[in-house]
Amino acid sequence: MGKKEIENDILGKKEDMYRIRRELYENPETGLEETMASELLTDMFRKEGFSVTKGVYGLKTGFRAEYESGKAGPSIGFICEYDALPKIGHACGHNMIAAMSYGAACGLKSVLNEIGGKIVVFGTPDEESTSGKVNFVEGHAFDSIDAVIMCHPYPESEESGATLGLGALQFEFHGVSAHAALPKENCRNALDALVMSYLNINNLKQYIPEANIYGIIDHGGDRPNIIPDYASMKYYIRAASKAKLQEYMDRVTDCVRHTAQASGVSVTVTEFEKRVENLVTNHTLADVFKENYEKLTTLRLKKPEGYAATSDIGNVSNVVPTIHSWIGITRTGGLALHNPEFAAATMTDFAAGEMVSAAIAMAQTGYQVICEPELLQKIKKEFEG
Repeated sequence: MGKKEIENDILGKKEDMYRIRRELYENPETGLEETMASELLTDMFRKEGFSVTKGVYGLKTGFRAEYESGKAGPSIGFICEYDALPKIGHACGHNMIAAMSYGAACGLKSVLNEIGGKIVVFGTPDEESTSGKVNFVEGHAFDSIDAVIMCHPYPESEESGATLGLGALQFEFHGVSAHAALPKENCRNALDALVMSYLNINNLKQYIPEANIYGIIDHGGDRPNIIPDYASMKYYIRAASKAKLQEYMDRVTDCVRHTAQASGVSVTVTEFEKRVENLVTNHTLADVFKENYEKLTTLRLKKPEGYAATSDIGNVSNVVPTIHSWIGITRTGGLALHNPEFAAATMTDFAAGEMVSAAIAMAQTGYQVICEPELLQKIKKEFEG
């Protein structure tokens, strides 16, 4: 009975979900500037009876919306993303993510007073650049949450799988400048040290083929007739686990430090962006979502092949049982994230139907976690193992 009530409630609110999807699509806001989206969502949650706190965890466009049943029970977390990409808008489908989590939270709320427990919706800004969820994790936002359920639009439907962790390293080389036509014995070319480091990292990559290591030179000097006393390069390093990511970052750093030493220059190493951890899917939770979702749609959640790129949902998954399922928004696939065609695809009737189905399945999955103590025990056992 509870699952049917949830489905009917969400179907009754689908116009609200369509509104979120449309208004975010028509008014895209890049990371940390999502003022309209944050205001829209917090206003809609407040009207649904949620207690809303804005500007949380140091993020002015972040929010936390809670609904408590007044009865003991598990706490279910849903996540809204709503930042867009520069120039191409919602080409990662965050307009749909916000709408799905809104629908799921409202649907689960419709039965919460009967079954007990609590719902918390996390409005997490700027997934694309500064990884806003890291602020939430560092602020202990998920300490009292039993499970986090999130879905992401995608060309095809896939089960929640794995993503790569990411570390962002900047190497700044400090030498001694001189006129290029009259180099002196004590001059030290920072750019030469950088170039040799860049080449040595390329050589290192062949010995760690499972790593993903790519960088750019963001400062190489000021004029050709001045031997540079400063040069800088930035690298993204990706790996499949926290331990491997640390290992690869250490190996790259050691490579650069030794090269700089051999070149007679000093080097400063910093992490210029927050470290993003790999997604650790809770497969017990994912299986429940899959069963619920596939009863509502003709699409099947296929097994993922390899790793998805990188997302700050990984940091969440390392502190609380989490799923991040991929919801197909086309019948045939073929599109790619982060292009204008994908943004347009989020606004089709087909995408709307899958968005509603996913929201229902998310809420029904939360319902089972609350109502089935043995399921929650199994979820926690997998997480702790």
